[in-house]
Amino acid sequence: MRSLNNFNSLMAILAAFNSAPVHRLQRTWNGTASKDKKLLEGLKQVMDSTGNFSNYRKTLHSIQPPCVPFLGTYLTDLTFIEDGNKDMLNADKQLINFDKRLKVAVVIREIQQYQSMQYCLQPVDIIEQYLVSKFKTVRSIDDLYDLSLKIEPRESNDDTVLRLLQESGFV
Repeated sequence: MRSLNNFNSLMAILAAFNSAPVHRLQRTWNGTASKDKKLLEGLKQVMDSTGNFSNYRKTLHSIQPPCVPFLGTYLTDLTFIEDGNKDMLNADKQLINFDKRLKVAVVIREIQQYQSMQYCLQPVDIIEQYLVSKFKTVRSIDDLYDLSLKIEPRESNDDTVLRLLQESGFV
């Protein structure tokens, strides 16, 4: 998604990695290659919400279209504009706050600029069929958590120590 500048889907994937059923799989994460962990950390840094998504905004303004921006930042911006600015300027409510309307227009104009370029992607039937088959059954977060418990059951402290000793070759 990052190489396609599809930041909205990238954020969705990162959110899935941070969900409780996936995040809790520590043994699985420990078995993940360090280069893959570094890649994931780099992607997390790009999409980090710190500073009103400053890293993401800087990246977004430096890329070549086409692009699918992360819509959450725009919705947040519009919410702050709506909540932080009066609709009317005076107590009589006769003067429209055009500055507020201008701020909204700037956000909408930025969104529109990303709709001008299209991707030149070709469908790959086998990949499409695989994805459709895997996503046919939508599971609840509770079902996913139960599945993660089957993959990596909870351990008592004694079981954790024993497993670590076995993995280290001491037992």
